[in-house]
Amino acid sequence: MFLKKGFKIVVMLFFFGVALALFYTSLFIKKDFEPSVMIGKRIPNLVSSSLLSGQDLNLKDMINNEIFVVNIFASWCAPCQIEHPYLMKLKENNIKIIGVNYKDNDKNAKNFLKKNKNPYNGVLKDKNGELSIFLGAYGVPETFVINKNFIIIDKYIGPINDEFVNKVLNLK
Repeated sequence: MFLKKGFKIVVMLFFFGVALALFYTSLFIKKDFEPSVMIGKRIPNLVSSSLLSGQDLNLKDMINNEIFVVNIFASWCAPCQIEHPYLMKLKENNIKIIGVNYKDNDKNAKNFLKKNKNPYNGVLKDKNGELSIFLGAYGVPETFVINKNFIIIDKYIGPINDEFVNKVLNLK
């Protein structure tokens, strides 16, 4: 009886371990920039209230003739936490980043930014997902690279990494 129960536990732990390993590996597999129907098109003028101030923010008023990044994130998104240090690297290299806080609780999102530091030059609230839909996003995190003419030149699905950071810095 004990052997059967022990064997079941070992089998369950084995399959759980394999599933966990596959999930963890999928987070770090090299991801190339993903095609999007929005690449090559002008970014929509995103307008929403600011997560931090509550005032209306207009995307085009926040950027002046330079390459910038739009990052869709949420406090409840585990891959968003993984990519956060890479967003900080972009900020440290003077790349402007506009955050779009996707379907999140304001308090949780503010705590997330307070705890991890805020890499964003502005954070637009996206309570119902409309802004993300306008961008052609599938989920979180997703990151768009926008040129100085407000044309979307690249899109990255999943947590960004050093390769992404270097690619953006080389566009500067």
